[in-house]
Amino acid sequence: MAAQEPGQQTLLTALPRLEDLPKSGDGYDPDKVREAFEAFRRHSAQLQAQLRVLQAASRSGQSVEPTGHAVRMDALHLIRTASEFADTVEADAQKASEAQLAKTEEEVRRRRREQQDRESEIERYRQESERQRAEMLNAARNEARELLANANRDATQELREAEAKGNRLLEQSRHQATELTNSARAEVEQTLEWARAQASAILSRAQTGAEQLLAAAGLGESEIKGVGQAIVDAVQQATEAARTPPAQTRPAPALAAPPVSPPATPKLEETKTDKPAPEASGEQEAQSEGSAPSGESQDDQQP
Repeated sequence: MAAQEPGQQTLLTALPRLEDLPKSGDGYDPDKVREAFEAFRRHSAQLQAQLRVLQAASRSGQSVEPTGHAVRMDALHLIRTASEFADTVEADAQKASEAQLAKTEEEVRRRRREQQDRESEIERYRQESERQRAEMLNAARNEARELLANANRDATQELREAEAKGNRLLEQSRHQATELTNSARAEVEQTLEWARAQASAILSRAQTGAEQLLAAAGLGESEIKGVGQAIVDAVQQATEAARTPPAQTRPAPALAAPPVSPPATPKLEETKTDKPAPEASGEQEAQSEGSAPSGESQDDQQP
């Protein structure tokens, strides 16, 4: 039986070794692991078959019986192979679980990192949007403030221009009113001078006519001179009263009608009413004679 052990040992399937298993990624190749398990199963089956053969031979009473040492060696060999295979499986399982756990932890860390990156990106986007919103708000406020300042400046400038224009127009209107007042006053003075000249001419003519009438009435030269002097004195008094300027008043802003001197004719008539009828008739003829040239002179002097 001892002579048959080497042949039986050669018929056994070789046990797989961990060093012979190829690696794939983080673990071993699944196909090779299955082949190793299959080889171990075949080896176990062969050992069991040999054990049964030995047991059958011992029961048949053959002269050759297996020694106890060979049986013990076969059993130890089987136990050692099984323990090695169990250690291999346990190591593979432990390595696979460690690899899976490491992979899971790495995936968790990766996802957590991605989540942190996403949160940081969201926070950055929020801060950027807040900054842009603040910039837009500040720009809008500055633009509104600038528009308001420009509008106030333009309004103030236009108001000043309007005030200056109004002042210029007011000053111009004052100058024009003063010029018109001065021209009206000059025209009135010219009219007064003309009226005074006409009154003097009329007075001289009336005096001459009155003297002629009084002479025709038979009065003496002294009486005629007295009456003429009285008439002249009355007319001069009326003229002086007309020449007396009124109280100084503030010039009106608008044009007023030129002052008209009181006519001297009514006083002449009043003085003439105290005389006899021939004198009054002579004065009326003198006035009628003097009115014609006065009218002509007015037509000549009017512009």
